[in-house]
Amino acid sequence: MQHSWKAALQIAFTYIGTVVGAGFASGKEIVEFFVQYGSQGLIGIFLATGLFIWGGVRVMLLSYRIQADSYQDLSTYLFGRPIGTIFNLILLTVLFGTTSVMLAATGAVFWESFGLHPQVGIVVSMLLIFFIAQRGLIAIHSVNSFFVPLLIAFTALVFLYSKPWLETGPLIEINKPFAWLSSPLYYVALNVSLTQAVLVPIGRHSTGERPLILGGIIGGSGIGLLLILAYSSMSVRMPVLGQAEMPMITLLQGLGTSIPFFFSLLVYAEIFSTLVSNVFGLSEQVKKATGLRRPTIVGGILLIGYFISFIGFGPLLRLLYPLFGQLVLLFLLMLFLQQVLRKPT
Repeated sequence: MQHSWKAALQIAFTYIGTVVGAGFASGKEIVEFFVQYGSQGLIGIFLATGLFIWGGVRVMLLSYRIQADSYQDLSTYLFGRPIGTIFNLILLTVLFGTTSVMLAATGAVFWESFGLHPQVGIVVSMLLIFFIAQRGLIAIHSVNSFFVPLLIAFTALVFLYSKPWLETGPLIEINKPFAWLSSPLYYVALNVSLTQAVLVPIGRHSTGERPLILGGIIGGSGIGLLLILAYSSMSVRMPVLGQAEMPMITLLQGLGTSIPFFFSLLVYAEIFSTLVSNVFGLSEQVKKATGLRRPTIVGGILLIGYFISFIGFGPLLRLLYPLFGQLVLLFLLMLFLQQVLRKPT
């Protein structure tokens, strides 16, 4: 029993750490998908939390039951070979896009938090990623177990500092019928699809289903908790925070220099760990398809991401994340249909 809970916590932290990337840790993603919709955005968060729990558990359980070697195997199982191959190409494109977004985010952190030119952050990150991405993901998973509890603690600190319970004015409401409902669907579809690179191996190598179910429930609930805390903190400072590249960091500027600086380092660490995972996952797929050496592939991925990152973090996130969410929404639908229409695997 104790082993199951320990394994479940490790799975939960890895799940949370994989979802918490550039947009989440900085707050920009939460503003775009939830905060801007006012009170309806809060309903969207509760919907997203339920979907994160269900989606994470389903991906891991299916991977365990069919012993999937990679997310390609899971896609082929859900869609069949022709459509599954097309979906994997779409997912590969999405990974390229999100890698570019996170590279741009490293530049935004260096500019807003450390006063350094964005290109410094991007180039430094690229050099570090080039060496680390070739060493595998074991160290990154260990880092997540350390940084995720810190991120939860600091998000709670931001919540206590902003004192949203004292706010008596109405939340800003944006008149976009049904956008608040579709937004969490796109958001969860995007993140659950991308976390397959981590969740599928976890499911395959699990000793049983219990840790997967517990880990998915704890991980999905943890993501929901972070969303609610960040939403509550930023809602009281809208629309000012809506213009910031790093809203969570901007929110902490009144706490002097040391706390915002430390939180900025934590945000960068979360962005960086997810970025390394993305680049490693991309390199694995490209290596299988082309047979090229890993250093060449990693260098090429980083170079493509570098040029795309010139568009900027905010514009990239606003443009690509909703678009990618729409593209991979079919993945959530197929997970649902598999559970409803097929016999248990």
